[in-house]
Amino acid sequence: MPSPKSAAFLALVSIAGAVPSNAQGLVQLTLAGEIDRTGGARAEVELTIANASTNGEPRTLAFSLFLAERTSAADLAVLLERRLTAAGVRTVNASEGQAARPVTCLFVDDVLGVGLRLGQGLRASVTLSEDRPESVRVLPPQDAKQDAELRVTASTWWAHDRTHHRVELESRLEAAQPVIRIAESLASQATRAGWDSEVQRHEYWMPSATAAGGSIDAVNFDLQSSGDWRLEIALVPRLQQR
Repeated sequence: MPSPKSAAFLALVSIAGAVPSNAQGLVQLTLAGEIDRTGGARAEVELTIANASTNGEPRTLAFSLFLAERTSAADLAVLLERRLTAAGVRTVNASEGQAARPVTCLFVDDVLGVGLRLGQGLRASVTLSEDRPESVRVLPPQDAKQDAELRVTASTWWAHDRTHHRVELESRLEAAQPVIRIAESLASQATRAGWDSEVQRHEYWMPSATAAGGSIDAVNFDLQSSGDWRLEIALVPRLQQR
């Protein structure tokens, strides 16, 4: 039986339903830093996958780990790669076989959703390399209550002149800010930048498929904080994107 937290995250992407395994997205997880909390700290990584090993059905793999002080992003990446691979998920660790690097990239295929709660020295950005988000939810920190900066960069494709452009927004998140205010702030800032958005269920930022005259075809989310904020992103299944 999945945990209540995993069940809730699966509900975030359940709107996708059962879809073919070749219809899912490539996600790049960029990890940096190391645990700097005396005695260690918890890290949470959740990925919802739909591929041949899941018979095309969404399956959430949840990793909730208490990591020792000075555990690095590279250490976490190696562990995630091995566990994901063992679960039948196509994963590439870009730093494999190289000397220790300050930044480590994991490329994960067939992704429907991502959930991360890091902080306390560990940082992450999430890049939807070939896809757009259907919903985004940001939850406040629990253990290390520090403010955050969320930068979102969307790539847009202008079909009429066959060029790429971008839309950028940056949001200051206060640790004491209610979830509803976070979602409203993101939707408002995105709309001002030309990316129409709305809020659903008081917590979910729902960005549209187009921005500033172009179609969204990739997005980067960069959450900067020493606090343990949670970032959840559900991708639009590729069969629904066109």
